Amino acid sequence: MSIYETIAIAFQKGGPFMYAIGVVGVLVIAISVDRFIKLYFVYAVDSAPFMRQIMKLLASNNVERAIKMCQIKNSASLPQVIRSGLLKFGKPIEDIEGAMDEASLKVVPQIQAGLGFIATFANLSTLLGLLGTITGLITSFSSLSAADPAQKQQMLASGIAEAMHCTAFGLIVAVTAIIIHSYLSNKANKMMDDIDRYSVSVVNVISEQYRTVRNRVPGASDQPPLPTKDDDNNRMGVV
Repeated sequence: MSIYETIAIAFQKGGPFMYAIGVVGVLVIAISVDRFIKLYFVYAVDSAPFMRQIMKLLASNNVERAIKMCQIKNSASLPQVIRSGLLKFGKPIEDIEGAMDEASLKVVPQIQAGLGFIATFANLSTLLGLLGTITGLITSFSSLSAADPAQKQQMLASGIAEAMHCTAFGLIVAVTAIIIHSYLSNKANKMMDDIDRYSVSVVNVISEQYRTVRNRVPGASDQPPLPTKDDDNNRMGVV
């Protein structure tokens, strides 16, 4: 007997709640595949090598090239946040921090999207399995009052089968959803931690450059001069 035949028989014996659990299982798979693709391919970037290159470019004051590098990986979350700050280079540190905070508020919900549904479906699958178990037991106990012994035995076996199949299938879907949720949540948390950590690193590097300029130029203001209109146009052309 193939696995497909086994599943088909389980659905036949498990009663109506088996179909509800099946729908939940399909939704879990669909959301999990979407989240896996987004977190590991669309929003992801190899953060350590990427930021090493960004830091080298900033150390050599090559901000335009750093912006271009972020633009190349613009679908990834971390480059989006870093690029938002670099576009404000030359302006007060508060403006740079504000730009990166604003970009973080945009990308973090994208990273976390769908993960809550997976956790919810895990709980829902367990409860649906419990409901199927209860209805199966009700069927079993109601068979005890049947007059026909043959019918009583058939109803008792049917009710127990419904209860056991719903319990097993509900737990299978729930355990799978919990494992997937834990796995994807760890990836999402790591991406958000990288955004926070490297955003602070970029701000610190730029602050150090501001202090260097202030120390080298007597009477200089607390921040480097604002970029000219031509500089802003060149940066916007990179966007």
